[in-house]
Amino acid sequence: MQRSAFLFKVEIITSTQNQYVKLARSLSQKKFRLETGLLLVEGVNLLRDMPSDVEVKYVFYTLDKHEGVLPLLDKYGISEDDPRVMCVTDSVLKSFADTVTPYGIAAVVRMPLNDFSLPNGKAILLDAVADPGNVGTIIRTAVAAGFEDVYLLECAEAYSPKVIRASLGCIFRVRVHEVDLQTALELVKNSQSAALDMDGRNLLEAKLASPILLIAGSEAHGVRQQVLNEAKNIFALPMKNGVESLNVAVACAIAMYQTV
Repeated sequence: MQRSAFLFKVEIITSTQNQYVKLARSLSQKKFRLETGLLLVEGVNLLRDMPSDVEVKYVFYTLDKHEGVLPLLDKYGISEDDPRVMCVTDSVLKSFADTVTPYGIAAVVRMPLNDFSLPNGKAILLDAVADPGNVGTIIRTAVAAGFEDVYLLECAEAYSPKVIRASLGCIFRVRVHEVDLQTALELVKNSQSAALDMDGRNLLEAKLASPILLIAGSEAHGVRQQVLNEAKNIFALPMKNGVESLNVAVACAIAMYQTV
């Protein structure tokens, strides 16, 4: 009965000019993500899968998602009558949601702060992987395979909405670093690096021991020559039936699960 009563008393935000709605909308731009240190995450699954220690600043939901938002609030230690929790109309949510069909629940959260360090366990360096879906999928696989660091060289932005969604919250479970070419070359020189390239040795016949820095490039261009020149080892996945390459996320998954 208490929850039903709450539904009748809740104040619904109907204006896209609300200050918190405007903040959420601004986070679609990298400039404002960097300025505020905040991110927008969308959907029950993503909020459910994020670690409970992620700092949640604001929660937005549509009235039909009230029951669905309650366990998420419990997870992050937020009361449903907390002023940070806001019920909004469908049109207001759509005004700042990144998805074509919004999930009905979204939150503004604190961006992870990852101090840069050289890898001392399992790590992967992505070279110019521009597709955010691939970057997010690789991050999710890295977490599942026990990798601790992901380095991005001229890739899709780590904390863009599409990367966050593709990682299904795993971007909060691994250290992600965006690096320039000079830093990437230093990483490759000063680690047990292993690049994926079609001219390398058969990866499936190798045992990749940790600590290791795997390196993968885009499907179109592969790992750039400067990086290949510094890699300690170069491996390839064997191809049959005329197939020339695999999706980079698939190739990375196979390589990550080859490490011991």
